Amino acid sequence: MHIGTAASYILSLFAGVAEVIVLVGGRQMVGMNQRTLTAVTCLNPQINKWYPLASLPFYEREFFSVVSAGDNIYLSGGMESGVTLADVWCYMSLLDNWNLVSRMIVPRCRHNSLVYDGKIYTIGGLGVAGNVDHVERYDTIINQWETVAALPKPVHSAAATVCGGKIYVFGGVNEAGRAAGVLQSYVPQTNTWSFIESPMIDNKYAPAVTLNGFIFILGGAYARATTIYDPEKGNIKAGPNMNHSRQFCSAVVVDGKIYATGGIVSSEGPALGNMEYYDPKSNTWTLLPNMPCPLFRHGCVAIKKYIQSG
Repeated sequence: MHIGTAASYILSLFAGVAEVIVLVGGRQMVGMNQRTLTAVTCLNPQINKWYPLASLPFYEREFFSVVSAGDNIYLSGGMESGVTLADVWCYMSLLDNWNLVSRMIVPRCRHNSLVYDGKIYTIGGLGVAGNVDHVERYDTIINQWETVAALPKPVHSAAATVCGGKIYVFGGVNEAGRAAGVLQSYVPQTNTWSFIESPMIDNKYAPAVTLNGFIFILGGAYARATTIYDPEKGNIKAGPNMNHSRQFCSAVVVDGKIYATGGIVSSEGPALGNMEYYDPKSNTWTLLPNMPCPLFRHGCVAIKKYIQSG
């Protein structure tokens, strides 16, 4: 009797677990009015329903980086009141709360962070004295940072992702404040970087994701473009355009599809209150119902989360 009841309870818990898309902070733009958001919300894409999560524990923080690891969310760095930060906050999915858990070795904003082999890598960005070439790696288990090999070309606002055992950093903004036409790649096993310079790489303020062994760079520079990089062949080609130009958007892969969220159409706006997904089977982008609000410069990750029904 008790065993059956316990089993039913556990099954009901798992039935409520879904892979959700989480939007973290960012800026909201309505008309010409902008404000920094503390809201954190998640979408269950299976039923197209949004749920609120615990809000960020600070105000006016921008240009941070967000990554998911083990169904928790880690937010690093950023800028607040003109100060570049090294803080690392963790959203505990089970507890639905945020805690300050660590500090990076180097304060930075407009940087990239990603997960490889269970560790969080924080790459480049903008520091107190300009572009940062420093790369560091965080072990969430022992709560410790270590410095690894530096970026050959210091950049901020680049597109970065992991594919086939390597970390790739595309473009970004160089020390002269211009688009960095460079692809940098890192092999964690040997702690070495290599790079190639190419006029084909001119993205900035655009996210990158990996799907089916290909790297997709989405939007940027007020563009609808989908740029696809094949690491095996080392070539770049154009994919289908998104429905909207999206700069400062975010993206994530869930259930074999790429979701591009929010972004801004031009420097004057408007910010986008919608998202769209790319299905590799049909090679098309499809618009989805509206997000909670028009949003850009936000974090976007996927985690598994228990959502109470109703």
